[in-house]
Amino acid sequence: MMGRKGKGMYDSNLTARKALNMHDLILQKVSHTCHAIITKGLNLCNLITWPWPRKLLYLAFPLRLGMCLLCFPLCVFIYLWYLPTAYSILLTLPMGLASWLFSKRGACACFFGYLSIQIMYNLFLFGRELWPPTSVFSLLSNAAVLFVEGSAMVSLRYLLSAEEQARLRAEQGEQQAALAYEQQRQLYQLKSQFILNVNHELRTPLTAASGYLEMLQLLLEENGHLERTKHGEYLNSALRYCEELQALVNNVLQTIEIGSDRTPLKLEQLAVAETVHEVLERFDIFRRHRCRIHLDIAEHLYIWANAQCLHHVLYNLISNAIKYAPEVAPIVIGAWQRHDTPQFVCIYVRDYGPGIPHEELPLLFGQFVRLQRDLAGTVRGTGLGLYISKHLIEAMGGQIWVESTGVPEEGSVFFFTLRNAFPQVLKERIPLTGAYDKT
Repeated sequence: MMGRKGKGMYDSNLTARKALNMHDLILQKVSHTCHAIITKGLNLCNLITWPWPRKLLYLAFPLRLGMCLLCFPLCVFIYLWYLPTAYSILLTLPMGLASWLFSKRGACACFFGYLSIQIMYNLFLFGRELWPPTSVFSLLSNAAVLFVEGSAMVSLRYLLSAEEQARLRAEQGEQQAALAYEQQRQLYQLKSQFILNVNHELRTPLTAASGYLEMLQLLLEENGHLERTKHGEYLNSALRYCEELQALVNNVLQTIEIGSDRTPLKLEQLAVAETVHEVLERFDIFRRHRCRIHLDIAEHLYIWANAQCLHHVLYNLISNAIKYAPEVAPIVIGAWQRHDTPQFVCIYVRDYGPGIPHEELPLLFGQFVRLQRDLAGTVRGTGLGLYISKHLIEAMGGQIWVESTGVPEEGSVFFFTLRNAFPQVLKERIPLTGAYDKT
């Protein structure tokens, strides 16, 4: 008895193992089948996402239209000429192509075009007789298949368009972020350079003026008085450095006002020649170099300008010409009425210094900008003078620019235009004759 029971238990265990093995085999087959289906589906998705379907969208409109016009009648002709039930798959080709290339418009044109041709073809074959069930079924089934295919392709086009727009927005966002970062970095660098320049510019005249004043104080304590002939030059030097320090502070304050003040300037009629003479006589640096300055200004020429702003611009341009040109090089200040635009007067300051490199010309009127050669040179500056001059000229309704070949001793010419107070009369220009004279 026990032997029979043991044998029965062995048989039942063997049957259970076979069932488990069969179950595992079925699971493996199902797993392989699912894997194959997923692989085929991924391959189909890869086929759709290949580059060539997208490249079709970038073809010229006549080429895309020609492809659809050639594919649609060819496939419909083959479908109607041979057995329709066997070749109905051909109709999916023009529908897919038209839906992909022209989205909803292409799908609608292909769908209704097929219906129209199919109905006319059936009317031609059967006339007023009742259509056979196979023809009706073929028409309805093909219409349903084409409708589903067209809807799917149009949806893919919309998804692709949305993906392209999202990608473009992301790229634009990255570009804007990179541009903002670069601008922030440049601004930080400019501010750092400006602080170094201003620190140097403030320290130099302040130290010099303080040194002259301390020396004069020592002389006064020792002698009890100062003599004009011996000590007057020291006092004049201290005053010059104080004037330079005042001009530097005014430049910084003027830059702050440009960024915050938006009130329009009050303009008045000013005589160009008289205004230039006032600027040349007002500042000691111009009086010391009066033998180098030549005038080429038209007689009785009047402009609309703000006197204080025009003085500031002329001071910046003439002082730059004096600083950067050699000691013996002449400086020419000229003005004339433009023949092409008589409503404007053109004023210029020409020097015969080292010139400006061509690649640095567009940057010259920026804030805190100085030429590369001047950063390590002996000529001091903050890079604010031309920036301020540009904004002042534009606030008065004019334009300012510079012309230079970059060749040494050919120098540079700074031009700016302002509105002519009497544009109906052409002015005669004074010939260039020697150094300027107030009289």
